[in-house]
Amino acid sequence: MSRPAKASAARFERVAGPLPAGRRAVAMVDLADRSVGRLDYQICHPCRLGYIGNIAVAAHWQGQGLGRHALHTALAGCADYSWSTSRQSSEGRRFFAAIEDETETAFPPSGVRCPHMVP
Repeated sequence: MSRPAKASAARFERVAGPLPAGRRAVAMVDLADRSVGRLDYQICHPCRLGYIGNIAVAAHWQGQGLGRHALHTALAGCADYSWSTSRQSSEGRRFFAAIEDETETAFPPSGVRCPHMVP
């Protein structure tokens, strides 16, 4: 799996919920501490499942690799898990198709969650 280029104009902050499968996020923040995006996800280590609930990047920041970098941050240590996503927009389908090719990890829009993942 290739690693994304470092996005120098933004930083990425992880936010984690309670275990075993609490809600997590990767917040994308510009150098002036303004929010420019967010990736919401869940990981259940006992069930080896990951779920992407939402990914959003401000329009003027799109195309710069921020969503890609945030997703790589979420996948760290869990790339061999089974992943799924919520319903995907047409932009989301293109994004996840590219990420699937890059990471060799499938991201079907079927929304599979285990009992540990509270919706």
